[in-house]
Amino acid sequence: MQGKFLVTPSVFVTAAHYRAGLKRDAASVWIEDVTQSSFKVCLRELQNYAGSHDDVYTVSVFAFLYSPPRTD
Repeated sequence: MQGKFLVTPSVFVTAAHYRAGLKRDAASVWIEDVTQSSFKVCLRELQNYAGSHDDVYTVSVFAFLYSPPRTD
């Protein structure tokens, strides 16, 4: 992430996870330590060690500021 928000943004993150031949290789993704200028994306597989991993995850991040709609 580059730059800095004026306030802490909302952050959505998704992970595309693919390994040929494995149909049940679950993974979780979450965000920690969100600030105006940074955040941490955490990724963990359900299985503690499922072999070597090279380029099996694609993580997409969307950070934005939300302003509730006006009611007047």
